[in-house]
Amino acid sequence: MNSIDSDSTENNKREKESNHINNYGDNKRERPPIDPHFKRLLWYLIGSTRGGINRAKIINFLNENPSNANQLSNQLNMDYKTIIHHLDVLKKNGLVVAENEESYGATYFNSPLLEKNYTAFKEIGDKIGKK
Repeated sequence: MNSIDSDSTENNKREKESNHINNYGDNKRERPPIDPHFKRLLWYLIGSTRGGINRAKIINFLNENPSNANQLSNQLNMDYKTIIHHLDVLKKNGLVVAENEESYGATYFNSPLLEKNYTAFKEIGDKIGKK
């Protein structure tokens, strides 16, 4: 391969990389569009029900610190039974998953679906916070 071919190959690579720069000017790859059904589910569970704020706190905490219900209760200063209730709602709707679910100290994580669409969750949280 001569230097001209090498230069054109390098330019093609740079062009492909620049196509991944999003409209905000940063180098992050563009995310696929968010499923509208998932966004409606988030609005229902976080934005339009009484326990939405508590569920949002749980999701935020689990994003950084996978935890069991007792740890969540202590860290978020919420009643243990309240935490269990919200974890059950989130689990039933596919937003959290549990490791060793049958044991007392089951560890909860945000589901892969929620992790993939976490920006939608943050967007809804930001809109709710402005009200």
